[in-house]
Amino acid sequence: MSTRCTTHFQSNGRTEAIIYRHSDGYPEGAGKDITKFLNKCKQLPDSRLTDPAYLAAKYVVFLASLFSRGLPNELDFLSVGVVSSDPGDIEYRYTVNCNKMDADGLPIVKCEHV
Repeated sequence: MSTRCTTHFQSNGRTEAIIYRHSDGYPEGAGKDITKFLNKCKQLPDSRLTDPAYLAAKYVVFLASLFSRGLPNELDFLSVGVVSSDPGDIEYRYTVNCNKMDADGLPIVKCEHV
């Protein structure tokens, strides 16, 4: 069975984008992937770590490349989507606060078990 989750990208307490992940939504899966993703973004000349919309778009690309590995077509994945609200079957909700940075200069991420 899949562990579904969503990741909310927020600015000033308002969610600007929600990304749905169909599997491995638990902290040892999605939580680690979010940290890896943010660290990769930090290495970019224009990281957009404070821009929820751009950061969410980069996260979709990150997840798509993760889920399409080994497939003949990089667009042949079904495990990620952009949604307007949380589906009723998620187990975890992550919040990426693009206005508050941690000691490493990364957005603060919170995980909530739903």
